Amino acid sequence: MRNLFLFVALFGFLAMAAPPKKIVIQTNAICGMCKTNIESSLAALAGVKSAELDLVTKKVKIKYDQEVLDPATLRQAIANTGYDADDVPARPKAQEALAACCKPKKMEGKACCADATKACKKPE
Repeated sequence: MRNLFLFVALFGFLAMAAPPKKIVIQTNAICGMCKTNIESSLAALAGVKSAELDLVTKKVKIKYDQEVLDPATLRQAIANTGYDADDVPARPKAQEALAACCKPKKMEGKACCADATKACKKPE
């Protein structure tokens, strides 16, 4: 009987822990370096469980703790890295600091790498 009580108590405690919330955010990422920049920026936020950018669709899928973060904060983190995030425009100074291949206006939507999944080299 005591084991049953402990099992029910443990199950109740685990059920209270909310599963991670999921969101998909549209970006203007171009290349592998963009992918690395966005994913590492999001991973640095407390509460982000995972972040993965698909360069074909330019969408980043994020799993996060909704008690710690909200969608607006996630979008702003991407914008602060230098990329558009849904309707939140990239922060201009952050976009200027990106490698040349990651600047969509100057590259007119073309990746600097022949293979957009590879990381580009920062200009020296």
